[in-house]
Amino acid sequence: MNKSTEILEIIKNRRNTKSFTDKDVSIQDIEYLLESGTWAPNHRNTEPWRFFVVQKNSLLKKIISKEMIILQEKKSNKLLSEEQKNKIKITVANAPSLVFVFSLIDINNEEVTEENYGAVCCAIQNIQLVATSIGLGVGWSTGTISKIDNLNTILGITENLKITGVLSIGYPDLKISKTRTNYKTLTKWL
Repeated sequence: MNKSTEILEIIKNRRNTKSFTDKDVSIQDIEYLLESGTWAPNHRNTEPWRFFVVQKNSLLKKIISKEMIILQEKKSNKLLSEEQKNKIKITVANAPSLVFVFSLIDINNEEVTEENYGAVCCAIQNIQLVATSIGLGVGWSTGTISKIDNLNTILGITENLKITGVLSIGYPDLKISKTRTNYKTLTKWL
């Protein structure tokens, strides 16, 4: 059997990217990544992924950073300093394309909702791997930006959805080396 190492090398080189260059990502590249996401396995063929793209220069970024500040102050139960507020504003403003990824909720079946969430995580992995293969990086966040109180209103969401994460997509500023525990020490053959 001929084993191709190309896919394994892409998997090994994928990183959760947090630092990006200023180079713009084309709409065509974002569309290519989103298409790859829609080919993830999904039980019952529910196609549960929903993508909301906030482009690099979108005015929504100001609203998002404002809401992140409000949420941070609410969580910490104190006002942020101007320096802290500016850091959030700059981080959001400088972020490359942001893709808010949601999973479809089945209000009648919790099992389907859970399966949908798993499928959307697979879709994100597809996006990350294809991005790596074309020289892009993806940061997958489930932090403050994905917990904004009125996120559904900001993005104009009308369906019953659950946030899976926010993807920052751009050209990586640096490459970080990683190692993994050898699968042999984590596997039991029965």
